[in-house]
Amino acid sequence: MRALFAIFLFCGLTSLSAQESIWWQEDSAQELGLNITGTLAGFFNSGGQGLPADPYLFSLKFSQASRAIRLGIGGRFQRRTEFQPLGNRTIANQQLDLRAGYEWRQAFGPRFTLFWGLDLAGRYLEESAELSSFPQNITVGSREVGLGGGPAMGLMFHLSPRVSFSTEAFLYAFYVSGREEDPADDPLRPTVRKIRGVDIAPVLPSSLYVIFKF
Repeated sequence: MRALFAIFLFCGLTSLSAQESIWWQEDSAQELGLNITGTLAGFFNSGGQGLPADPYLFSLKFSQASRAIRLGIGGRFQRRTEFQPLGNRTIANQQLDLRAGYEWRQAFGPRFTLFWGLDLAGRYLEESAELSSFPQNITVGSREVGLGGGPAMGLMFHLSPRVSFSTEAFLYAFYVSGREEDPADDPLRPTVRKIRGVDIAPVLPSSLYVIFKF
C-alpha cells in the first residue's frame, strides 16, 4: 500500500512539473523584488521570534529558464536622542547587508516554483550610544564586519506572468571581526575589546517579497 501511494505521489508531482509555468515564458529576464514584510506587519510570521529576520530589502535576479543569478541588498540607519535629567543620550545604528549567489528552480504547475541555491554574503554593523555629561561625554560603541554565506531555499507563487510573491529561508555562517569600546573605567582611555569568531544565522521563511518581472 505504501509503495502504491509513493508511485501515485511521484506521478502527481511529475505531472505538475510537466505543466508549463506562466513565469518561464522568456529565455531570459530580470526580476526585481521588494521585501514588504514590514509593511504587512509580519504577514508570514512563522513563529520564529528570537531568530534573525530577513535583512534584505531588495533583490535582483537575472533568470534563464530553470536557473538564476541572485543579488540582494539591505540596510538601515537609525539615530535618536533621548532627553534625560542627567544628560542627553544619542543612540545610532548603521547596518549594511549584501549577498550574491546562484539558484536552481523547479516548476510545480503553472503558478508555483520551488528554488534553492548557494549565496556569498557580507554584512557591516556599527552601533553607538553617547551620553552627554560634564565634563566629558561618554560613548559606548561597537563595529563588526562579517563575511560568509550558505544555502537558501524558497517558494514563489505567480500571480501573473509579470508579478509574483515569494518567501525563503537561508542558513548563513559568517566569520566576524570587529571591536568594542567601553569607557566605563576611564572615559578618556576606553577599554577596547577585539571581536573574532563565527556567527551562524538561520532565517526562517518569515519574509514576503513582491517580484516584478521585466
